[in-house]
Amino acid sequence: MQFNHIENWLSAVGFACSNSENTDANYRVHFKKFLAFIGKNAEEIVEEYEGSSDRKFRRRYAQLVKAFLRHLQSQGYSSSTVAGAVATVKSFFKYSDLPLGFVPSFHATVEFPNRDITKEEILEILGQASVRDRAFFTIMCQSGLRPGTIANLKIEDIENILDKDTPIPCRIVVKEENTKGGFMDYFTFIGKDGVDALKAYLIGRNEQLTRDSYLFAKHGHNKPVSPGVLTHTFRRIADRLKRKGLMDFKKEKKNFKVENEGGHDKSFVSRSTIRLYNLRKWFRKQAGHAGPDFVNFWMGHTSALDVDLHYFSRDVEHHKKQYSEKALPYLRLYKATPSETEKTIQSQAEEIAELKRERSETEKRLTQLEKTLESMAKQLQSLTEEKRSV
Repeated sequence: MQFNHIENWLSAVGFACSNSENTDANYRVHFKKFLAFIGKNAEEIVEEYEGSSDRKFRRRYAQLVKAFLRHLQSQGYSSSTVAGAVATVKSFFKYSDLPLGFVPSFHATVEFPNRDITKEEILEILGQASVRDRAFFTIMCQSGLRPGTIANLKIEDIENILDKDTPIPCRIVVKEENTKGGFMDYFTFIGKDGVDALKAYLIGRNEQLTRDSYLFAKHGHNKPVSPGVLTHTFRRIADRLKRKGLMDFKKEKKNFKVENEGGHDKSFVSRSTIRLYNLRKWFRKQAGHAGPDFVNFWMGHTSALDVDLHYFSRDVEHHKKQYSEKALPYLRLYKATPSETEKTIQSQAEEIAELKRERSETEKRLTQLEKTLESMAKQLQSLTEEKRSV
């Protein structure tokens, strides 16, 4: 059987990246472009290494990769496309045990920064969403999970979600095979808003659910819903609210090349400053009151922890206490947050103080009026007595 270097490489990458279909598709597109640029196939690259010195090979292909990088830039590709292509080529050499000289890392710039979304805007979107989409969006708001991670969750991953008395906060376990990069499992939580929205959706599915059932399934199938469908739905709802004047955000178009999933180039890209990932950004901001290490852990950013992961507590009850006391009060969607409560109390206190001031001034005016009336009464009595004496 002939050894297929590309399939062997992508199989290893898939194992390390939770068998992500997007990663596989992107790597194939990028590597195909590189092979076309150098005019060789994968087998010929390996054969060239076998027939040349290590030093000569590594220098030659480092120069080719850097030339490929410059070529993509000159063709007007976006920085994210260039970064992805260079990372793909480096990955092939690494997994194929092929030496490669120094190639600088190319970092993608944020071409379309998204803005902060407000709780009021989130509620407007939830009000326009279907029962399933509302549950999905709410879970994203209160857990900080990626859309793809939520789509791959199963009933067993949500703490007692089929029970009558589901605990609040409710723990969500993200298994290792469902993590980005497949490095380690972790967990996060949702509050009552997320639990209620999820229960409403699960009841409406009207089917026999088991622990192995997907949490968000395609209609009539036990297959996970596509995150792309939720992305499109979120964008459509936001656009509708914008037309009604209930939301205000920008849409930008930039003229650079990107590759779609089919490997075809697009000459321009259009993005909105409000999109599905804004919900994850909202979680990060609101849950930040619990501290960056806890937030990064709940979001699956284990490499971003400020402490060694081996020394970071994974005690569920400790995390639940931190989430409940320091994060959840700011993540509630249908109840006042502490800051809002404080503002209400302050407003009421100011109203009470104003009423007291008005009452005090009214009492002063009444006292003065009483004195005036008393004086007038004395004057009237004096005039009456003078008139009688005449």
